[in-house]
Amino acid sequence: MAQIDTNLYDSIAQAYAAIDTSLSTVVANARTALDAVVDVSTTGYPDPSGNADAALEVELALLGSFNAGYVSSTALVSSTSALLTAVRTVNNFVINQTSGTDTATVKLDTFINTTMDQQWSVGSAVPTGWKNLCTDAGYVTSAW
Repeated sequence: MAQIDTNLYDSIAQAYAAIDTSLSTVVANARTALDAVVDVSTTGYPDPSGNADAALEVELALLGSFNAGYVSSTALVSSTSALLTAVRTVNNFVINQTSGTDTATVKLDTFINTTMDQQWSVGSAVPTGWKNLCTDAGYVTSAW
C-alpha cells in the first residue's frame, strides 16, 4: 500500500492551518470595518466642525456595502464544508492505506504521532489550525 508522503501531508496541513487562522479573523476584521463606518458620525467626519449632515451622508453611502461585506464574511466562515471534505479525504486516505485491524482513530493517531512527528520535529506539534479542522471534520484529535 502506498502511503501519502510526509512532505505532501505537511504541505496540506500547513496550508489548511493557515486557512483556519485566516477564517478565524475574517469576521472580526469585517466587523471592525463596519463599526468604523457606523461610527463615522461620532468622529466629526468629514470636517472638524462636526457637520452631522455630511457625516450621515458618508455613513449612508458606505453602510450597505460594508454590512453586506460583514454578512458575506460570516457566511464564508460558516460554509466550510468543502474544506472539511478535503480534510476527510486526506485523512481517510491515510487510514485506508494503513494496514492492520486497528480502528481508524488508532491508525490516524499512529500516523500523526509517529510518522508525522518526525516531519514536525520543531516542537513535535500538529499545526493548530490543521488540528482544529480535523476536529471539525469529525476526527478525534485529543491524542495528538
